Amino acid sequence: MCPCAILGDRASGKTTFLGLLYAAQVRYGTGLRDDFRFHAPSGSLNLMSAVYEGMKDARFPSATLKEEITELSFVFGYLRKVVGKLPVAIREQSWVNPYSTLKFSAYDVSGEDIEEFIETGIASKPIIQQLLKAVVVVVMVDCSKMTIDVDTPTYKKMLKYDSTIAKLLVSFQTYKKQEYDRMVNQGMGAEAPIIYPAFVLAKFDTIRDEVLQKLGLHRGFPPVDEKRKRKDYAEALLRVFLPQTLSQIRGGKVAGVSMDKSAYFLSYVRTERPEGMEAVGAPKIVRIGFRPEGGGDPDFSYDEYVAFIEHFRGIAHKIPDEVREAEKFESVPVT
Repeated sequence: MCPCAILGDRASGKTTFLGLLYAAQVRYGTGLRDDFRFHAPSGSLNLMSAVYEGMKDARFPSATLKEEITELSFVFGYLRKVVGKLPVAIREQSWVNPYSTLKFSAYDVSGEDIEEFIETGIASKPIIQQLLKAVVVVVMVDCSKMTIDVDTPTYKKMLKYDSTIAKLLVSFQTYKKQEYDRMVNQGMGAEAPIIYPAFVLAKFDTIRDEVLQKLGLHRGFPPVDEKRKRKDYAEALLRVFLPQTLSQIRGGKVAGVSMDKSAYFLSYVRTERPEGMEAVGAPKIVRIGFRPEGGGDPDFSYDEYVAFIEHFRGIAHKIPDEVREAEKFESVPVT
């Protein structure tokens, strides 16, 4: 099972992203029962479900709920094409491993353990050792912190986050090179390591107009099928607010470890905005699809989450088998 890391600063929208990703998985996985599956341990599943249920009541996650995220994880499973053609009786045999799997874990990069690791270079804590094994790295970018006022604490916090992520990427590459060399020295077959980066522009609807105007960007992000335009748009933002991180993912091989082409996604939830006045208190989520029994679903960037899920299908299928655990992915879709 390939390990993947979701990295986010505190208050970056990571909790909301995970709750919405859970909702998208439920909706999407229900329609593709034999093609995509999702599994999570009970603790992670309960938290993601609680986040989404709160948003169905028009509320963003509370600070108390956010504090529960210590080691949240879940698994994507994608049916392999060849196995998908086999009769069901054969597919269900214990020796068949029909799904290519990716295990995502969420990490708070503001954590003391990570800061200590960056300073010392010693991965003494289990959570750091687990983090370094990630082959897929998803970086959350808080668009609400993007400002043209470079003297504000918000801007300086973004720069610190940029420095931390850039250093972590170097650490990922160094660790992978060391593991690759170890396997080669032991006579084990090993392919040259690759890291697959992706960025999620969280709270995209909060980007200030003056920021977009300064960068010559329009308000609308290019659709999911226009990858080149999405890349150009996203990197215009990263070039200003995460320059060190951008240089790492575009730097080619470092210590013999390659960075794959990055993908870019949005995450946003529509909120009620009274005309002619500033909103008072926490923003209220806009809901759609109200039902007679009450409640509705939050109006969020569902297509972006589907694109996120589908992006990793190809990666899951092409990652070398030695990266995965030799076990059958037996979870069922969440309904």
